[in-house]
Amino acid sequence: MHHFHRVLLRFSGTLSLLLLAGSLTAAAQAYPPYPPPNYPPPPPSYPPPGYPPQGPNYPPDQRQPNYPNAPQRYPNYRHATPYPSFYGMFSLGHYSGLGVGVGTPPNQSGGITALGGTFGGYVSYPTYSPIGVGVDARLIVENSSNSTPYGNKVLGGLVGLRIDGSGARLPIDPYFQFEIGGVGTNNGTSTTRSASFAYQAQFGADFPLGTPQLSARMEYGTGQLTSIGNTNHTLQTFSFGLVLHVR
Repeated sequence: MHHFHRVLLRFSGTLSLLLLAGSLTAAAQAYPPYPPPNYPPPPPSYPPPGYPPQGPNYPPDQRQPNYPNAPQRYPNYRHATPYPSFYGMFSLGHYSGLGVGVGTPPNQSGGITALGGTFGGYVSYPTYSPIGVGVDARLIVENSSNSTPYGNKVLGGLVGLRIDGSGARLPIDPYFQFEIGGVGTNNGTSTTRSASFAYQAQFGADFPLGTPQLSARMEYGTGQLTSIGNTNHTLQTFSFGLVLHVR
């Protein structure tokens, strides 16, 4: 009988310990509960926000350090479309060489100065660089008496290649032109003109006047007439005026 009581007490104690352990484990699990793991992780956003950088001030030849294999971004120098420009300039022409001018012997060098105007136009064509390329054509009309009996007369037309900095975003638009054509002059010694093949290089700059459509211009040109009196003569021009851009 005593043996049965001891077995019953042991069984009751063991059952009490198991119930107590279960209640403690349940309480530990219920408070506080652990958050579930964040699985699967959210997919990364691609491409990363802010790449490639945008805006007019973005340096054209840089890459982000975290993306060394990203393509380079270059500035777009290309003009939208070809556009014509027309100009009118007050010009002073100085023509010099052997036998030029009243009273100058054929074997001596002299010169005449004629005042007038230079009128023309050019077209700039699209390029992929800061350098614009175009074609220029002009008419030179200069006539001045300069207190001589025959006057000083220069009349001619030139056409040729133009190179300018219209795509470089400079405060001015510098340009260079090389042109060929025909020019006639009276050498200051005759009432009629003698025509000759001529060429001239012109250097100048256009200065915007607060609008893309209008510019002021200053220009210097130098060249030669090649077959008057079997010798070459020099024609220099100094000009300033206005340019109208049709764009």
